[in-house]
Amino acid sequence: MQNLYWFITISRRADSDTVSELYQELEVPRLYSSLAYGTAKSTLLDLLGLEQCEKVVHQTVVTHNKLHELIAALERRLQIDMPGQGIALAVPLASISNKKTLDFFSGGHAEDEMTEQKQMNPRAMELIIAICNKGHTEDVMEVARAAGAGGGTVLHAKGTGTEFAEKFYGLHLVDEKEIIYIVAKKDLRNPIMQAISEGAGPGTKAHALVFSLPVTDTAGFRFYDEEAAVKPENDYVN
Repeated sequence: MQNLYWFITISRRADSDTVSELYQELEVPRLYSSLAYGTAKSTLLDLLGLEQCEKVVHQTVVTHNKLHELIAALERRLQIDMPGQGIALAVPLASISNKKTLDFFSGGHAEDEMTEQKQMNPRAMELIIAICNKGHTEDVMEVARAAGAGGGTVLHAKGTGTEFAEKFYGLHLVDEKEIIYIVAKKDLRNPIMQAISEGAGPGTKAHALVFSLPVTDTAGFRFYDEEAAVKPENDYVN
């Protein structure tokens, strides 16, 4: 049986239809897309000659074989390995509920023989996810950048269960939320998460909750290596 991954592609909004068409051509059964925006500071955008644009976050479950087909296709069709074109990353799934769900996401290919693929810098990077109150993204990013983070991608969301939190924890939570995706080197994970927790965590107006997920494969980091700083790269690809 093939390994399964939560595969995330972050593209410019102008490329959204092209990404969706590519997924359809490769027979990916399900794709979930959400509007988002980047957090790069205007000074950096001016320096690089870039305009801040809306992003689209595309997410789905894929098999090992499909993962590598998608990465190759994204690099070929969208030049996603070039700065400013977007990024893609894969998070391994620990389990899936039942056979029907497995077939739903894999298109019936979960039992296909796995192709041999060499992974690029396995687990060298991690996906940090911060959930904060609406309007406080920059509070989170300010402390995250100070700890070594680059840019992030922000999705809007609506929280539930606030009555439970107020009753049992004495917290007043805002329903409107912002979810921030930050891709960072693994050795920067703890400093970034600690900075967010201390500078924008519970007890602050941002009330950010933060956790991280391992990343096995990436695309969109062509010019990234062990000696390069993460900050310039992430500031304009996220």
